Amino acid sequence: MKYSTEIIFGKDQVIKYNSKQVFTDYEKIINLKKYTFETRAERNAFYNGMGEAIGWLEFKVTQEFEEIHNKQDEEDKFDYWAFIEKYYPKYYHCDNVLLSDILTRKLVGEEICEEDEENIKDWNIRNELFELDKELLCEAFENYFNTTYPENINL
Repeated sequence: MKYSTEIIFGKDQVIKYNSKQVFTDYEKIINLKKYTFETRAERNAFYNGMGEAIGWLEFKVTQEFEEIHNKQDEEDKFDYWAFIEKYYPKYYHCDNVLLSDILTRKLVGEEICEEDEENIKDWNIRNELFELDKELLCEAFENYFNTTYPENINL
């Protein structure tokens, strides 16, 4: 079981949150933090430390939830990005890998730069990401297959 929490730091930001005002990008980066803990004891120790270490600083826990996950499901899940990273030619120098990262961050609600935001503003993010990742995975699989079973093997 995992425990996740989101905390706002700073007196002015807590007041702003309580009055349902929108945070600036700067405030989100500096004053809004997310934490994940593997055990309840780890979570409790974190909260105790927070109370002792920064008792002078105001903070507010805005979200907290438990994630129940099945280890068997986690072990059976195929990590296609690890496969792509290992077998995709020139993975670290590929514009499509970068674009996939940008689209993924946009799809899950993370911030992207204004230039990227402008470039993809009229896109169907989910469909574009699906097609792009499919291409990357297919090319990685083709490279894996050609490496594992080269054409010059005579049977």
